Amino acid sequence: MSAIFEPQIIAFCCKFCAYAAADLAGSMRLSYPSNIKIIQVPCTGRIDVIHMLRALEEGADGVMIAGCLEGECHFLEGNLKVRQRVDHVKHILSEIHMEPAGWRCSTCPRPWAEGLQKSPSK
Repeated sequence: MSAIFEPQIIAFCCKFCAYAAADLAGSMRLSYPSNIKIIQVPCTGRIDVIHMLRALEEGADGVMIAGCLEGECHFLEGNLKVRQRVDHVKHILSEIHMEPAGWRCSTCPRPWAEGLQKSPSK
């Protein structure tokens, strides 16, 4: 028997949009993949490169950062700042010959609860 690989994904979710969507999904009794571990952050702009790399060091197979839509960040430019940091982490990973494909930065509006079910699993 061969076990099916389930990547462990750490999802850093903005308190105002993405985490609210995950909370709404729970209220609607929608399920999302059990291999996604959600961490609420005040703003995705608070996520530093070290947080993303620490997730990898601790065994995560991928990182998903979900925040406010561009131009609608409650802290003005947090989602724009984290995009630059994600690009930097992808560059670091490619420099050490690790595949950065499991790293994703996305935006989501608050009523995105159904979209959480379709989160990447590869």
